[in-house]
Amino acid sequence: MNRFPIYVALLTACFLFIAADGCSSDPNVEGAKLDLRNKQYDRALENLDIALSNTPDNAEALELKGRVLSEMAFETIDVTEHVALIARMLEAYGRVPRLDPTKTETVLLALRLAYQSEFQRGVQAFNRGRSQESEYNASASYFGAAATIQPDSAGAYVNQAFALMNANRMNDAMGPFEMAIEKGDHELDTYRFLASIYQTSDRPGDAVNLLEEASTMYPNDEVLQTELLNAYQVAGESERALAMYAQAVETNPDNKLFRYNYGSLLVEDNRFDEAIVQLQKALEIDPDYGNAHYNLGAAYINQAVILNIHVNELDDQLRANRSNMTADQIRDADVEIMRQADARTALFSDAIAPLEKARELFEAAGEDSGDVCRALFQSYVQTNQTDAAQTVSACAGFDDTSSGN
Repeated sequence: MNRFPIYVALLTACFLFIAADGCSSDPNVEGAKLDLRNKQYDRALENLDIALSNTPDNAEALELKGRVLSEMAFETIDVTEHVALIARMLEAYGRVPRLDPTKTETVLLALRLAYQSEFQRGVQAFNRGRSQESEYNASASYFGAAATIQPDSAGAYVNQAFALMNANRMNDAMGPFEMAIEKGDHELDTYRFLASIYQTSDRPGDAVNLLEEASTMYPNDEVLQTELLNAYQVAGESERALAMYAQAVETNPDNKLFRYNYGSLLVEDNRFDEAIVQLQKALEIDPDYGNAHYNLGAAYINQAVILNIHVNELDDQLRANRSNMTADQIRDADVEIMRQADARTALFSDAIAPLEKARELFEAAGEDSGDVCRALFQSYVQTNQTDAAQTVSACAGFDDTSSGN
């Protein structure tokens, strides 16, 4: 009976120890706990390695090892060493919930804290990169480590990608951007930057696919739509682009960007009558759409230029065959040439109004109107408006008002 109170006291001590840090039967684990409190990390790891060599599935030893490695990592300045310690920490923590499900919440909390700390390190290094560019590499490493801690975190991937871009490691940024999108990042810049990297990496088809996906989410973003058009051109996907915008116009008839892009593609495909319809529709939606005015003028001019080529061909044929033609044939050929020449002049005349409006809008917005003035100069000259041509001569960059056909 005299010994009973001592036994109770020992049990009570053990229960109190469990509440604070667990009560282990392994002396090496107990020694590691003391080492951790004293920040003797190497010695703690030695003790834990001995414990794990004896019992590889010791969940308590593995969880404690994760804590030791975590504290070591966040006291380590060297980036490479720090990241290596984080990897070892994850390896230790990774087995714990399977071996002892009661420790799951403890491990998850530890990982959340480690993620937040790692993410903050990435932010701080990124900010330092503004004055010391090498810090962008450190920032990318920290955000990469954060992503390994929480693999479903889109934020860690996208910030890693931006750090890599700032470090001029564009190709390395591709993977993190892809992961960010996979994990739910739908920011426009993420799509745009990744598409740009695809293009510089000779993957134009992937750039088109990505920008098409972004276009469905941001149908009214003019920069995005322009980049998508450029991507189609780089990829040689003109037919695909025409089909996509034809469908887009049918689905969203009041979207001026879709109308404008479809019309611009039709101009490039020499389908001028269809292009004019689309560009006029865009201007019905927004009468102050400067680019649409300019491309409408360009549609008329390009059509006139092609018609001019045909007029010259007819004239050449007449000159070559005149001696073998009857008077009626010559008269009919002359009439056809004059008819098509008049149509050519009418097209140049039709181009003037939208081009004048485009110049007005460009100059009001402080944009370069040189291309507009050159197109206007050509249209004025082709319609015998010499005085009007002189008014845009300087803007067009010409020294005088002379011009050939």
